[in-house]
Amino acid sequence: YQEYNRRACYESDKVMEWRERHVTRWNRHCRVLMKQILPRLETESITEDEERAILGEILSSHNVTGFPINTRYTDASTIVESVFSTNVHAAEDPAVEFALSVYIHPYPNNVLSVWIYIATLLKKY
Repeated sequence: YQEYNRRACYESDKVMEWRERHVTRWNRHCRVLMKQILPRLETESITEDEERAILGEILSSHNVTGFPINTRYTDASTIVESVFSTNVHAAEDPAVEFALSVYIHPYPNNVLSVWIYIATLLKKY
C-alpha cells in the first residue's frame, strides 16, 4: 500500500511540474473511486457499465476525460513518460481538476504490472 501511495505522489508531482505555469487542483474523491477500478482491471474483467457505476457520483457532477494506462515496470522514467505522452497535463481550463491513481500488481520473478488512471474533471453547470 505504501508503494502505491509513493508512486501516486511521484506521478502527481510530475504532473504539477509539467504544469508549472498553472494551478493544479486534485480531486481526491475521484482518485479514491479510480483506485477501486484499477485492481479489477488487472485481476478480472470490468465492464464499462460497472466502471460508470463506480464513478457515478463524479460523472453526475463533472465531465470526466481520462483513462487507465497499463505497463510493465521497468524503471520510473518509463512510467513517467507514459503518463506525459497522454498530454492530459496540458489541460488549460482554469477550472480543471485532475485525478490520478496508481495500482501495482506483483507477479513472480519481480515482475510488476503498473496501472495508472489519469483524468481531468470539469464541473457541469
